[in-house]
Amino acid sequence: MSHSLKKILCPIDFTERSLHALRAAYALALCFSAHLVTVCVTPGPQALRLPASREATHEILDAYYSEQLALAVQQWTSGNVEVKSMVLRGEAADEIVRAAESLDVDAIVMADDPKDSWERVRDGSTLEEVTTQSRCPVYVLKIAGGDEGIGINRVIRLS
Repeated sequence: MSHSLKKILCPIDFTERSLHALRAAYALALCFSAHLVTVCVTPGPQALRLPASREATHEILDAYYSEQLALAVQQWTSGNVEVKSMVLRGEAADEIVRAAESLDVDAIVMADDPKDSWERVRDGSTLEEVTTQSRCPVYVLKIAGGDEGIGINRVIRLS
């Protein structure tokens, strides 16, 4: 059974790990002649402890993150793949899964979570929530670090 990818979703939080995931998602999109969708999820009004009526503040944040997404895409891709970028508001995992479903993507590409197991238990993990809630495969990049810098160690497909 072959699996064809037509649309790939890559969440970006602007960490070095997520930018490596963007590069891997781009390479995958290039190999499959697929479209790439990048998303950045900003906290909703509750998380920022701002009244929902402060829409201007959210619009400024949305504009800032839209610009940052455009810069990341420009820096980490070469323009040979159609890339659409979106800024969403809310809880990261919920918004990523919702976007994947509404856009009918074939896969999600994310970097591994650098937190240790105790931090994941205490704080939760966006990666774990996305892999358990998503209906499409999630490709997780296990990123190796150390003195030699960050590099991709292996890719794990979770469905």
